[in-house]
Amino acid sequence: MHNSGKEEVKSGDEPNDASPVDTPQEEFNHILERKNMTKREFNSLWAEVLIQAFCMSFEVQTSYGISGYVNAYLKASSLQAILPTAQARIATAMGSARSFLQLAIGHMIYALGNTGVQALSQVVIADTTSLLTRGIMLAMYDVGTIANIWISQAVIDPITLGGPPDKWRNGYIAGSVISGFGALALLFPLWYVLRRRKVAQPPRKSLHWLTHEFNIPGAVLLTQALAVVCLPLTLAKCAKGNWENLASSPCSASTRYATRPILLIKVCTNRTAFGSLMVMFLLKFMGHVAWQYLTQYFVVSRDLSFGDANMLVRGYQIGWLVCQLIAALLLKRYKKARLMVWFGVFVYCLGIGLMIPARHRTASTTFIVVAQVLGGAGAGFAHLACSVLVTGVVHKRDIASIVGATQILLWFGSGIGGAIGGAIWTQYLPNRLQARVTSAYDERRAMNDPLEYVRFLPAETKLQVIEAYSDAIKLMSIVGLALAVLTLACASLLQHVGLEQDQDTQDLIAMGEEPVKKVDEEVLETKN
Repeated sequence: MHNSGKEEVKSGDEPNDASPVDTPQEEFNHILERKNMTKREFNSLWAEVLIQAFCMSFEVQTSYGISGYVNAYLKASSLQAILPTAQARIATAMGSARSFLQLAIGHMIYALGNTGVQALSQVVIADTTSLLTRGIMLAMYDVGTIANIWISQAVIDPITLGGPPDKWRNGYIAGSVISGFGALALLFPLWYVLRRRKVAQPPRKSLHWLTHEFNIPGAVLLTQALAVVCLPLTLAKCAKGNWENLASSPCSASTRYATRPILLIKVCTNRTAFGSLMVMFLLKFMGHVAWQYLTQYFVVSRDLSFGDANMLVRGYQIGWLVCQLIAALLLKRYKKARLMVWFGVFVYCLGIGLMIPARHRTASTTFIVVAQVLGGAGAGFAHLACSVLVTGVVHKRDIASIVGATQILLWFGSGIGGAIGGAIWTQYLPNRLQARVTSAYDERRAMNDPLEYVRFLPAETKLQVIEAYSDAIKLMSIVGLALAVLTLACASLLQHVGLEQDQDTQDLIAMGEEPVKKVDEEVLETKN
């Protein structure tokens, strides 16, 4: 998959000679090995990967920033937790959506392409980097997001303030065009390298082979299970017949004949791989529990625009991204991935703990930002180190599988976390509204319409609604802190991984064999 530094890569136009291969499939699989690429091809490929990452992050940041406004416009703020469950991330939906149902369908369609592009990017990173430098490349992939937090900010307010109330659609249209350009930017250099190599195409596979190889029945069942369990948590007081409609959906798929399960058994039995995957899953899960409805809460409690509230919430993500890059540099310098995970988890727990008092309506903006940044910083340290560890303990032929498993778990972390956050909002908030609000109010509008209803309530009633919002938001942070104990337990499973090992050594260790120790001939002669 990648060369770990034993051979120098020529800077000319012609690639180094690749290792002999026997079949077109094997030759095809070796195209992106670093030793088989020229310096020009490698630099070009990475430039396009970063362009794709920048374009996709612009779309995600823009659509996430306007999502609170869109849900409020559709009078469905309480249902916004369904979107992470259905698609696992707020992202481009149908620009023509006229209802929340259409919006959710758009999210699910988008997820098909978004997941594939992200997985492809991660596989390219793993294929073209050594274990020691992989963390830096993974962090570089997300650097564009830091810039896009501010770039997208220039888009959010203009399309949510003033003018036609449905001009938010322009944000989705712009995001679709830009993310499409980014996808082409990634695919073109891959096509160019394939064309330049003039390798024989592997034989075409049948639909029957595709179903077995990628475990499509298993994926269908897994998705159905997620929907049946998670969606009713949010829908219980927002839609009728939620359990009946979902539970009666047919599950005709079967995993009996799947030859490649979604999550390899040998990954689950590897302490470091399993522990790393679970840490990343729980970080994503707790993050979505803790700030699922935070933008809406800041809009109501602090009379902010959706753009300004989004920037306040984004302190978590800024801390994550910046510290992820710092972690990558420290990882290359000190090579202590396991220690970095432990440090990150402890800092994350501190940040989540501080978020509890920071959710009170009287908390200062500075205190909110500190809590958000600390939580994000700890998550960034731990996530980056786990991303390197999980690809450092498997054979190179399993890296694509482990990247896919990572993506699935991260999507599920977002979806389940969003569902738990949605359950707290839709089940707990009505009780707090009844306990806090002393005058007459419309419960459904109080939960779903912050723009046209809550903002214009009488001062005393509005304050009581804000207090109820605060109770629900603080409970989400408390749940997140309680779940952090599981993250500590998963981090304790990690074992030391030598980040300087080459790919051959990594493969031998992954197969349970002892690596061959190389003897320095000059030292041996001196001793003799």
